[in-house]
Amino acid sequence: MKNKENIFKLLIFIVLFIMMLIWAKYLSGSKDFYKNALENRKEESYSGIVIEKYIDSSQHCTPMLKFTQNLSVSLENSFWDKVEIGDSIVKTKGQAYINLYKNNKLKQVFDYNIYFQNVMKQKSEN
Repeated sequence: MKNKENIFKLLIFIVLFIMMLIWAKYLSGSKDFYKNALENRKEESYSGIVIEKYIDSSQHCTPMLKFTQNLSVSLENSFWDKVEIGDSIVKTKGQAYINLYKNNKLKQVFDYNIYFQNVMKQKSEN
């Protein structure tokens, strides 16, 4: 009887372990997931002067920028870190990049094509 209980517990453990592996694989993201994310980012359109930078804890600690038009947008950490209050940002619908202006001069372009390629490369190396 004790042996049957141990076998049952082992089977439960194996099933749970397999389910966790499948779940982890699902959460790791696929190429299709990142291609879809890129297409979603291309469809965004916004511009303005940054009046606030903050982390939105209600949205999984998402880095956010607030513009003078009372519009808030989320950004990737690597670009958000470079933005300062008073900078201007332009994101045109259909484009995969954001232009960052400091003192009315183009200082940096954040390219989502490159960003998502790097993310997919990192995921495939892990």
